[in-house]
Amino acid sequence: MKAVYVAVLMGMLSGCATTPSGHWEQAGRTEAETQTDFAHCEQVAYLESQRNKSDEPFKGPIIEKNCMQRMGYTYVNNPK
Repeated sequence: MKAVYVAVLMGMLSGCATTPSGHWEQAGRTEAETQTDFAHCEQVAYLESQRNKSDEPFKGPIIEKNCMQRMGYTYVNNPK
């Protein structure tokens, strides 16, 4: 019976796993440059979130998005 519960639980959890629905683009930038810029924005978001933990604990993705947009990137949704 435990095996059934584990199987159901694993199925439910795997349904929650998602991949990004898009990617960042900027004309003239390579994929490596984009990844470097995104890593920079992730670091900025992490440091800002750590500094203001009690304010808004889930604002990291918003900070990342704003950082990438300030650097001239546009988020493009992948076709489904």
